[in-house]
Amino acid sequence: MKIADLDMRELIDAIGGALIPVVYKDIGKDATPHAVRERSRLNAEIMGRLAAVLYCGEKVGPEIVDLIDLFTAHMQLEHLHSMDRFLGPGGGLSRLRNAARKAQ
Repeated sequence: MKIADLDMRELIDAIGGALIPVVYKDIGKDATPHAVRERSRLNAEIMGRLAAVLYCGEKVGPEIVDLIDLFTAHMQLEHLHSMDRFLGPGGGLSRLRNAARKAQ
């Protein structure tokens, strides 16, 4: 079996899921939106680099530099959209915090 034989989406999803506890390890419920966005950018950079290497398949050549830039930019854009939905005005975090305040 080779890397190319694997389902790349499944592999990247599994790696991404494994990274989350490490990247967000010390982010607690009182974390600022800025801190969460910062971790999201870090997660996107790590995932972009890993995805670029996986995309190369069996041999990594000099084109990896351009691929890292491409994949990292894509991951950062996706993470930015997710963070905007979560951290933006009326986003998921705001709704959670408002619900917690009402419950107190």
